[in-house]
Amino acid sequence: MKNNKNKGDVESFNENWKKREEANYTHWTRGSIENQIQLAFRNHWQLFSELISKDGASTGDKVLEIGCGRGSLSCYFSDAGYDCTLLDLSENAIDLAKEIFKKNNLKANFIVGDANNLDLKDNSFDVIYSIGLLEHFDDVEQTLSEQIRVLNDGGIWFGYIVPKYEKNIQNEYNWIRTGRL
Repeated sequence: MKNNKNKGDVESFNENWKKREEANYTHWTRGSIENQIQLAFRNHWQLFSELISKDGASTGDKVLEIGCGRGSLSCYFSDAGYDCTLLDLSENAIDLAKEIFKKNNLKANFIVGDANNLDLKDNSFDVIYSIGLLEHFDDVEQTLSEQIRVLNDGGIWFGYIVPKYEKNIQNEYNWIRTGRL
């Protein structure tokens, strides 16, 4: 992971999350969608779920979210009965995910760990996914190699890279994204 200040290191990540109101809520919901980000995560879940079912994976399978943050996507997996493990380099992020899972009566295993050096057995997960992780690395080869190593033969891997746009129109319409005026 990048070690330059404010470019992906754990200290910068933790400091950034302390300042962000959104760190205190989840983008997962069982109920009605309340904002654009919840809609995006629900759509990710629906797409991933459809692709997984077509491939023959099933509820109860072991899934791993790397760079989980608050674990919004893993909430969907856990709620559907998958055996979830959430991993993040930030202990603060893992603590937040634990709180969200406990509050919503969801089950998961939580690991503070490095995506470049996973302390996990080879071939130990049926599904591995990350949302907004890979764009934080200058060189993703090691990160991807580790994920492939712990993925079962025939397993499913999902990686979603969040693009960074300097002139993102969402900056002008933050009230839509957060559901707050």
